[in-house]
Amino acid sequence: MIVIKIIKYKKENNGKYKLFLEDGSTIDTYEDVILKNNLLYKKDIDDSLYNIIMNDNVYEEAYSKSINYIGIRLRSINEMKVYLKSKKYSEEVINIIIERLIKNNLLNDAIFTQAFINDKLNFTTMGPYKIELELKKHNIDNNIISKCISTIDEDIIYEKINKLITKFIKSNKKYKGFLLKNKIYTNLINLGYSSSMILEVLNNYEF
Repeated sequence: MIVIKIIKYKKENNGKYKLFLEDGSTIDTYEDVILKNNLLYKKDIDDSLYNIIMNDNVYEEAYSKSINYIGIRLRSINEMKVYLKSKKYSEEVINIIIERLIKNNLLNDAIFTQAFINDKLNFTTMGPYKIELELKKHNIDNNIISKCISTIDEDIIYEKINKLITKFIKSNKKYKGFLLKNKIYTNLINLGYSSSMILEVLNNYEF
């Protein structure tokens, strides 16, 4: 069994650490791996410990990439699974990383769903039904989706419908009467608004 001594530790700009060994070789690793394997005090690395470090590195690398991915914006659990699969990690690694992220409250489908709804309501023309369909693409539990969708303030939806109707009328002046009303109705249905709410608002307009 080969035993090699660690002679120096150096923190890299990417947050990782480089271990310099007495045979001239180096090992790139993470702070958590160093602490987990007591490498600040255990200076000798044998074959067994080396393999453990390399295995731990895979998990820490996957976790670090996940943190960076979440740093761009919130992610659903399914979205994170797809991302990690695209990075060629094994099912075992993915499951452990997902569990760790959930435990640290970095992945939470309820929080993601609420943020997703708020984002679509504030920055897109989508209505509740279309938002719900988009959420289902993330394989989020239907109970979570239904609960969050049910909390949407109806006043916000009525306001959005009114704004969309006004905008549509201004940009489609060649249409009049029933034809205009029908086009607005169809447009709003396609955007995911309920028929009853659309008609309620449309009835306040003269065409």
